[in-house]
Amino acid sequence: MPTTDRLRRLLPLSGVLFAAVLATGLVLTAGEPDNSGSKADIYAYWHSHYGMQLISSLILIPFGMLFLLAFAAELRRALRSGEAGEALYSPIALAGGITAAVGLGVTGSLCAAVATAAHHHEVDATYTLAQLQSYDWVPWMAGFGVLLLASGIGGLRTRALPRLIAIAGLVLGFACLTPVGFFALFALPVWILVTSVALYRSQSPSRLHVPRAAPQAG
Repeated sequence: MPTTDRLRRLLPLSGVLFAAVLATGLVLTAGEPDNSGSKADIYAYWHSHYGMQLISSLILIPFGMLFLLAFAAELRRALRSGEAGEALYSPIALAGGITAAVGLGVTGSLCAAVATAAHHHEVDATYTLAQLQSYDWVPWMAGFGVLLLASGIGGLRTRALPRLIAIAGLVLGFACLTPVGFFALFALPVWILVTSVALYRSQSPSRLHVPRAAPQAG
């Protein structure tokens, strides 16, 4: 099945696509005011960035969720291949990826709601929704923290990941669960991109083919 093998071969590169989506989203929303801004400033931003926010919320985030889930599944496979006996780190990494993807979906919904309220000149609703949206990072940063920590520890224990990538994952994972997680967010696309390429390069063509059954003796 050459088509299936080719798709399986390219699956690790889903992390490259997610890193690109995440970096694009960070750039597009760089000027977004925080919850300490005035009601007038918050409304003015969301009203003037209506189209950009909808693109980010309803196009970038859904594709980002897809690429993130594919990357987390491939990361789980790589970690599981080095785990002896009962799996431990691989399912935790996958659970972290799923949590982060769901959190991103919540972010997309809230951002679309804030932008729509501002587009319809609902100043009070815009301000209230923006206050909720300002804390939307909690679930997906927690998810990324779990994914990174499991990948870091699992990568070191199973050697499924290069040592430097695993150590960087540990550092970023701890950072995501602390107040400095905001800064770790900007390093996250780089880690995912490098890890994605490493997983892609580590694949052996022989592992991508389904072994044929041995012929039975007549």
